[in-house]
Order: sequence, then C-alpha cells, then structure tokens
Amino acid sequence: MKVNTSQGDDAARVEELAGRVRAGQLPPPEERVRIRTAAHVTLEHFAQVLRVSQMTVSRWERGETEPSLDQRVAYARLLREVAAATGEASGV
Repeated sequence: MKVNTSQGDDAARVEELAGRVRAGQLPPPEERVRIRTAAHVTLEHFAQVLRVSQMTVSRWERGETEPSLDQRVAYARLLREVAAATGEASGV
C-alpha cells in the first residue's frame, strides 16, 4: 500500500499553522499595556525586542492595529514571559 506523502505533508503544515495561531493568542489591548507597565518596561524596549517601531507597539496596545501572524507569535511570547517574570500572569 502506497502512502500519500502529500496528504501527510499537508496535515503537518496545517498542524504547524494551527500551533502558531494558538501561540499567537494575545490578551486584550488593555491587558497588554498592564503587563508591560507592571514590569516597568517602556514601549521603546518592547519595540526593540520585537523589531518594530514604538508607534507600532503603541497602536497594538490601543487596539488600533493587530500584528501579523509572525509578529503576533513573538509579541504573545514576550507578553507571556514578561507576565511570568513579574508575577502578572492572568490568562496570558
């Protein structure tokens, strides 16, 4: 019996994408601000780590724009790590 590797590859890609989407779940904008400010971290520091402008992070925190998937994953990871490091973890 021949295994269709194309279907296996497709399933792996679907699972990888689903995992990235799960990893990129962000808290609401006001929670993003609370986490960052509770850690006494500036917009500038977040922007440097995420390799975006301060204005971009500010817009994400105000809910004006949302990051792309790759940015979302990095931003969500940063928020989780900062929240955990400061004891601010609340559903992040």
